[in-house]
Amino acid sequence: MGHTTAEPAWGPPYAALQQRLDRLPTGAPDAPALRQILRLLFTPEEAELAAQLPTLIPVATLAQRLGRDEAELGGLIDEMAGRGLVLDLEHRGQRWVALAPVVIGFFEFTFMRVRDDAPMAELARLFDEYLFTDPEHTFAHAVFRGSVQLGRSLVREEALPEQPPTEVLQWERASAIVADADTVAVALCPCRHHAQLLGKGCGAPLRTCLSLGGAGEAMVRAGLSQRISKEEALTILAEAKQAGLAQIADNVQRDVGFICNCCGCCCGMMQAIRAAGIHDAIVSSNWSAAVDHGRCRGCRSGCVDACPAGAVARVDSEGQGRRKYWAVVDQSRCLGCGVCVDVCRFDAQRMVPRERRVFTPLDTFDQMLAMAIERGKLGDLLTDTLPGAGPHAIARTLRYLEGTPVATALRGVAPLRSVYLRAFLAVIHAGRRGLGDGATGA
Repeated sequence: MGHTTAEPAWGPPYAALQQRLDRLPTGAPDAPALRQILRLLFTPEEAELAAQLPTLIPVATLAQRLGRDEAELGGLIDEMAGRGLVLDLEHRGQRWVALAPVVIGFFEFTFMRVRDDAPMAELARLFDEYLFTDPEHTFAHAVFRGSVQLGRSLVREEALPEQPPTEVLQWERASAIVADADTVAVALCPCRHHAQLLGKGCGAPLRTCLSLGGAGEAMVRAGLSQRISKEEALTILAEAKQAGLAQIADNVQRDVGFICNCCGCCCGMMQAIRAAGIHDAIVSSNWSAAVDHGRCRGCRSGCVDACPAGAVARVDSEGQGRRKYWAVVDQSRCLGCGVCVDVCRFDAQRMVPRERRVFTPLDTFDQMLAMAIERGKLGDLLTDTLPGAGPHAIARTLRYLEGTPVATALRGVAPLRSVYLRAFLAVIHAGRRGLGDGATGA
């Protein structure tokens, strides 16, 4: 991809780890930069363990499966969790471990704090090469190739009309998400810290990355984030808005795990929109920006410069009245974040509800299922998850498939070559046709 430094032999534990990461719904395409990143972050022993990790598994079960002492294995997991290579979670008195993907995963966990235990400048350069400077945007297209994404935009509550014509749900409001969280923690924005290490920092606030609930608890336990009060979290959100940052949240309705405060220049998700042209890399809110051309003055700053997704342009108004220019919103790129409303000096920007509500997965399990189906990786997800999660995961998978359009579901299960799942979907399809809902098969 542009990095030409000679690399040592590509050993089995690291090759296996790259292949394991690539089986995750977000993917990890092989590249020289990724190979070097893995060598810098993982010891050979850690790479070997990570390559064998299911998506989520109890530590006791993992120790039994690998024939290892649970206490010794737990110590290794502690070390890896402290460096952001895995996440360890507590659930009903049992410890679980999850493999961290590249994003949202060990890229963020590497740069969420100042560290002296890793070659940060070298890692920053390698991640920049792998994530951002590849002219083919290989990684971005692997991560964001579907319509179900990791992050969704939150509309600024103060940008909404006083009497909105559509309901604003709790999980659409940053203030409500924070209020409902059992744990709130904060860390450095990994994207801006990464850019700062490259000498490309933008000057926006750094201490803005919020982790919530169980994810927040895991981040605090690993030393990646600092526990804070809900009041401090709301202050951070307010200061981020004043700095022109957009709020991007975990793309789920329940147990939201993070709220990022993102700029258009450093944020990896924003760069997928602006540089790679993947306009749905962030799921929009249920609102979009609209311009009142009776008020718009077509100024050279304001909404055009402020929009983090580059969705607003200043165009020739073709002599309408005495105004030569005005702002126009590209709805295919608008995130519905409301940043433009806050910066417009002439009250020409407003938020209006989208005609159709945006799909938001119920929780992380549904999110991963939807992403895996879209990306043709359902078989990998089930293979990697079911040994740790058991019959409950099977039942939820079948329920999810039952509500998925048949053509999409069939594409998702094709890699499994499962006669049972195809028959299951055929029965669903027949039932829908019998009810006359207009479903089409594949």
